[in-house]
Amino acid sequence: PYEECDDGNNIDGDGCSATCKLEGGSGGGGGGGSSTEDRIPGKPYIRIDPDRIERGVLTNTNIEEKIKITNLDRFNPTNFSIRSEGFDSDLIVSFWDELNKKWTNSFYLSLSAEETYELRIRFTSPKEPGNYTGTIFIDGKNASVILNFQKRPLLFDSNIIVSNRDYTVPQGEKLRTSVTLIPIGEKERMDVTLNYAIKDYENSVYLTRSETVLVENQINFKRNFDTGILPLGSYIVTLDLIYPNGVAPSSAHFQVVEGRQSTLFGRIVFFLVNSILIILVLIVITVVFRIIRRSQKKKELDEKEKSLKRFKELEEGGSLKESKLGGKESSKSKDKEKSSEPPKKDNLLEKNAKKDK
Repeated sequence: PYEECDDGNNIDGDGCSATCKLEGGSGGGGGGGSSTEDRIPGKPYIRIDPDRIERGVLTNTNIEEKIKITNLDRFNPTNFSIRSEGFDSDLIVSFWDELNKKWTNSFYLSLSAEETYELRIRFTSPKEPGNYTGTIFIDGKNASVILNFQKRPLLFDSNIIVSNRDYTVPQGEKLRTSVTLIPIGEKERMDVTLNYAIKDYENSVYLTRSETVLVENQINFKRNFDTGILPLGSYIVTLDLIYPNGVAPSSAHFQVVEGRQSTLFGRIVFFLVNSILIILVLIVITVVFRIIRRSQKKKELDEKEKSLKRFKELEEGGSLKESKLGGKESSKSKDKEKSSEPPKKDNLLEKNAKKDK
């Protein structure tokens, strides 16, 4: 059967899964990376390995690094641009264009389905030692670069390590680092300057700090940095150990993520706003209910008053009628009483006298 969101083939594993995600492929030996990445609309479906380059280099030394680029699309070719960005102008970055057989600062690359290409990158040493950072843009994917250039003779080595878990720092919290300073060769007491900086891969500097320490033997100590001003993203903390006639640079990568405090604060505000809204709604409902209840009670009282008034009127009308009827009956009874009275004695004598005559 055809798979959901199928591309037209009726073969299982033809590039579309039942959840509309691209199925994984072998990747053609890309190494190290995952081949089950989701496709980004409008971008090549590729994998790069590695996605970060970090190493120490002596000044006046040119180095070459390689990045494997794999087209993960099983059926379609792809093409994209490759360029560098964010590097200091003293550090020259160039790519080997295999098609035109030359080094260039940018070019377009075409890959057939499931093809892997090994990109050669050359870094030409700057004149001054220090930490140099930037990004290799491979359309849709980026590789970050940190190069620590050092001068001869090496009298010191330095190392800075991010102590935060998973190298992530919640926004607003401290970046915790561990610093190690190592004298090389003959041990002698020496004051060295430590220059710290926090910057992104575009070479924008967000924070700097400097201090002087006395070094005789290897020493370890901790330094914390405030991240309150840093936007979310990827950064590098750099350390330049400055001593007479030399620099010993080191660096470490970290990410600033959404702060727990801001998340908690947002939740508290959200809870308070919702609580206030709920209280207001309850108040409105209560007021409306009371108004309706009062109106009903008033209506009931009015109806009761009307009923009572009608009852009184009916009661008064009935008593008046009864009183009238009672008057008539009393007059009739009086007449009856008069008619039933025995004739008076004088009247009887008169009647008897008339009979004798």
